[in-house]
Amino acid sequence: MTDPALSARVADFHSAYAEALNHERFAQWPDFFAHEGPCDYRIVSRENHDLNLPAPIMGCYTHGMVKDRVAMLIKGALTYRHMYLRHFITNVRAKRLADDAVAASANLLVMQSDHEGNSSTYMVGRYEDELLPHGDSFQLRKRLVIIDSFSIDTALAVPL
Repeated sequence: MTDPALSARVADFHSAYAEALNHERFAQWPDFFAHEGPCDYRIVSRENHDLNLPAPIMGCYTHGMVKDRVAMLIKGALTYRHMYLRHFITNVRAKRLADDAVAASANLLVMQSDHEGNSSTYMVGRYEDELLPHGDSFQLRKRLVIIDSFSIDTALAVPL
């Protein structure tokens, strides 16, 4: 059973996460992940997830890999078509796990706008998370991004 108060706290975590990405504060992104112990960030297609096929489109399995994921973005060395992104995270549901961790899920919509103001859908999907308490917020132990969008029109350089 989900816990409404816990879901609200997780929604606050998601808002901070989205704000950091929307404002291109990529150096902050690794801080949303647990520094000690397991750290797992994967993007998988809905089709692979539904068929229990484990091959991710992209995966980071340690905190160091998460940091490396954005290092080139921070340096500005990655070349990709720059778009302004807006993350919309809705329908947050959360419940406590036995080890004081939190299992949470949420829907994800990412819109993109180019420099001329043309907007389109970049990504649709959902998060399946395991979060650990961290101060008065959380850190991700595991983030599985299950994407419904099969056509990604720019390099998947920016984290979801």
